[in-house]
Amino acid sequence: MDGTGCLPSRWVIATTLHQHVPWQPWRYTADECRAAVAAAGFAPLPLTGMSALSPWDPDLATALAEHGVRIEEEVVLDSLLADLG
Repeated sequence: MDGTGCLPSRWVIATTLHQHVPWQPWRYTADECRAAVAAAGFAPLPLTGMSALSPWDPDLATALAEHGVRIEEEVVLDSLLADLG
């Protein structure tokens, strides 16, 4: 969930997949974004670039704009690893 707003490769990949394959994002939603910002133990980096819509979760762009920060995978690593088992 980096949400840099300048169309990072993860966003481009996710959007392309959404157009061609039925899928659900893994921790790439507005709720996950808000939870990650709340759990961050430091000031995350600010967002840069243009905002972009996310067809899989229209509220994600709003959540990113609300907080104005990006969340790197390392910040939510424990949650990601817990999902795996």
